[in-house]
Amino acid sequence: MLLEAQIIRFLQLNTGVGFISFFQAVTLLGGLLGAFITFAILFFNDRKLSLVFVLTFICASVINYILKIIIARSRPFELYPDIVNYGNEDGYSMPSGHSMSAGLFVTFLLYLNVKSHSNKLTKTLCGIFLVLILGTIMLSRLVLGVHFLTDTIAGAIEGILLAIIAILLYNYYQKKSKKEQYQK
Repeated sequence: MLLEAQIIRFLQLNTGVGFISFFQAVTLLGGLLGAFITFAILFFNDRKLSLVFVLTFICASVINYILKIIIARSRPFELYPDIVNYGNEDGYSMPSGHSMSAGLFVTFLLYLNVKSHSNKLTKTLCGIFLVLILGTIMLSRLVLGVHFLTDTIAGAIEGILLAIIAILLYNYYQKKSKKEQYQK
């Protein structure tokens, strides 16, 4: 944790007030704002997938809450008084809920991107943009002093894995449903 605290100190010491405000805004994308935006995009492209997203988001939030209680890791600003809590957070640190949400959002949107666009350049540019959003949200949690690097990595992995499981189940039931309709 000492190395991770050094990373946060470095980021906070080398980040101006304007960038702190920028990261405070970016971090909102890892919360309900990001969930709403993702839901809206999915809803207008694939209503069933948007429902799967909402159910997955709810389940992921519950799982994240349970993991935080089990792991019970203190936040960086609680362990190191020189780290500032620019995110006004409390509670446990591991895994990062914002990073989990961002991993979930980005994975669902990447899936929609691959499924919807035939142009390779569009797919690639969208994919890069989405991955940059995930990375920026994860970075925001460090700059704001509310998470260690491993918290954000664990959260993103959690969100990505839960999204992949949900998408695989969605595809399985979509194929099964089409197969049953074909047999009738």
